[in-house]
Amino acid sequence: MKNTGLFFLVGGWIVLTFWGIFQGVLESDSLVLTFSLVAVWLGVFILLVRAIVQRRKESENDPYKEIER
Repeated sequence: MKNTGLFFLVGGWIVLTFWGIFQGVLESDSLVLTFSLVAVWLGVFILLVRAIVQRRKESENDPYKEIER
């Protein structure tokens, strides 16, 4: 179930990224707008991937993951 959520999160992000690139970058006449949109999308994507990887590493070493609530 956890992998399914990650799959949909990353898959949805990729679809939105390509749609945003198409709408914002390819149809824009401004070079500054194009570079700023690419920088924002890339920065948020890098932070998202970094958070997912860090969360996954921490869950492997969690001493309380076997405890039921």
